[in-house]
Amino acid sequence: MHRRFSSVIAMLLACGAPTFGASGGDGNGQTLTTIAAVQALTLDEAARHHPVQVRGIITYCNPAYGLGFVQDETGGIFFTPPAVGAADSPVLAAGDRVEITGITRRGRFSPSISILPDDPESAEASTGAPVVRRIVRLGAGSLPTVPLVDVDRINTGDFHDQFVRVRATLRRATENPDLLMEQLYVDASSRSGALKIILDCPRSQQAAVKEWENVEVEISGVVSGEANDRSELRKVTLLVASVAQIKPGTAAMQASFNQPVRGFRELLQYRPPQPGATGERQHVKGIVTLVHASRGGFYLGSEQGGLWVQTPQHTTVQPGDELDVIGYIAGGADEGVWLADGIHRVARQVVPYAPRLSTADEVAKGGHHGSLIQVEGQLIDQFDRPNHRLLYLGAEGQTFYARVAESAATTPPFALEKGSWLRLTGVCERPNGSATRESFSLLLRENADIVLISTPPWLNAERLRWLLGGVLLLTLLVSAWVLLLHRQVGRQTRVIAHQLEQKTLSDERRRIARELHDTLEQQLAGVNIHLDTVAECAPELPAPVSRALDNARAMLTHSRAEAHRSILELRSRAIEQAGLVGSVRESVEALQIITPRITIEVEGEEQRQPHHIEFQLLRIVQESITNALKHAQASHIVVRFQFTPDDLRVTITDNGIGFDAAHPPAVQGTQFGLLGMGERAAKIRGMLDIQSQPGAGCTITVSVPTQHPRPA
Repeated sequence: MHRRFSSVIAMLLACGAPTFGASGGDGNGQTLTTIAAVQALTLDEAARHHPVQVRGIITYCNPAYGLGFVQDETGGIFFTPPAVGAADSPVLAAGDRVEITGITRRGRFSPSISILPDDPESAEASTGAPVVRRIVRLGAGSLPTVPLVDVDRINTGDFHDQFVRVRATLRRATENPDLLMEQLYVDASSRSGALKIILDCPRSQQAAVKEWENVEVEISGVVSGEANDRSELRKVTLLVASVAQIKPGTAAMQASFNQPVRGFRELLQYRPPQPGATGERQHVKGIVTLVHASRGGFYLGSEQGGLWVQTPQHTTVQPGDELDVIGYIAGGADEGVWLADGIHRVARQVVPYAPRLSTADEVAKGGHHGSLIQVEGQLIDQFDRPNHRLLYLGAEGQTFYARVAESAATTPPFALEKGSWLRLTGVCERPNGSATRESFSLLLRENADIVLISTPPWLNAERLRWLLGGVLLLTLLVSAWVLLLHRQVGRQTRVIAHQLEQKTLSDERRRIARELHDTLEQQLAGVNIHLDTVAECAPELPAPVSRALDNARAMLTHSRAEAHRSILELRSRAIEQAGLVGSVRESVEALQIITPRITIEVEGEEQRQPHHIEFQLLRIVQESITNALKHAQASHIVVRFQFTPDDLRVTITDNGIGFDAAHPPAVQGTQFGLLGMGERAAKIRGMLDIQSQPGAGCTITVSVPTQHPRPA
């Protein structure tokens, strides 16, 4: 339920005014005869269209905007006035006595009265009987006399639709952009808050009203407001019907300026009231040290320190201006005293004012709040905020923040490195909260208030951390590289030692094979020649001697074969160094005393195979050559190597006497034969193919899948 004008109600009750139940109607079909009775309804009850007939005073009426307010002894209420020129509609003005007959109506915030016949609401009351809706002008009257109300209470809705009187300072008056409406939009301020005013004012009087800017006035008007869909009051405006409802307090304001000037430190001290002064406004004087338009005020400086003045006054001031200021005391000893709703006059312009030289430790002890000071500090860090850059500094065990007051010049004129020593000039402010660890903060006037004293040494803490981190990382990388190199060197050393050992063994085998070939085999060949000569020269030897000679020749033949085999065995060990093709070449070179010609052909690029595969292939080739020379009586042998990505094929072709491949001859006197070659091929998962016919030579082909050896 809408709260009523409590002071007026109390006065009416004391005087025996009729109560709601006695003559106002009870809401059950009876006609409501007081505005308080209407306002006592809930919004849902008002929507039931109870009949209303009240008499009162028009407090504001503007048919062009559909605004009308009437007030009786119990309160005020809104109604929609008839349009200008409507039939049977009187011309209404503030102060007229009227009688309104209509029905209750649900307003967006509070109940109201409907008197228009074409109102979209129902034309019938809750009783169902038709209601005559009209407004009758009874004659001229006077606006109600009401007590003074604080501005902050107006904004709460306590005085919605009520005629009130407030004290405020007019700050700015602007014309209604609608040229057909003679109105001023006025911004006002007070100790308890801001106030929006709409003043119906002829153009001829608007200039006079603007002369009252920054003058404290008493003004009477109707509290009006806008509500949202949830019936919550959002925008409150004071509607003033004429300039006559404004009473400027020029003399009282001048009396406040005529008061003796008080020092900043004396504002919280007792002082007897001054005659003629307007309330509690205090008179101070000082020089502007910093203007903070976005915060709505400025700092003053004097020999007693600094003082913040909050003011909506639009007169521009600059640092260095000497001002006379009157305003209300705000704040306290704990959070710092300041002046609210200040009114100022410029006494002198561009007055030099030097900052106080101090240290961070002295400032942290207190007593400098609001003062323009100059301190030095070392830049610890800096932070970019949406509209300014915040500097974090430290000195003498204290830490503090500094920033430029306005966003127009937030970026310092030069790059600031952490660790730089700066000289800062600004207004000292207390930190935002008691729990913060910063001792104070500085509000700088402009970028020129930041002076670089010295830059940090190149090797600062941050660079030292990066340098040590880099050295540590480099040490780790070098250590890892040395470890890997050590392992690689170890592996390579073992490989080289193994290769050297194998080469030494291979060289030694070759040397022994050469010595056996050059000495023992040659000597055995010579002995064989001598034995053959003996057999030819003495064909008729006695039987025992002949048998002994034959045995000696057989033993010599066996010894020569064993020596030849030993030479081939020693030379075959070089396969690890020379490879398969090279080892075959060396074996062929060992048969230089044999008359048949042996040709080696290679197709494709030689690809090394695992040792056991190359060894078995070498043995197959050696055995094929031996058989061709020993049994096939070949005069020409061709060994062909074919290297492909998929397999290795070795073909041995001779032009010997050949044989029937389906029924190969038995091999005697050696452990090798065609069967042995097949077994060797099977060991390396190869395929052995033998093609031969009697008198057509022989072709032996062995093929194995290519195996790429894994890297060491």
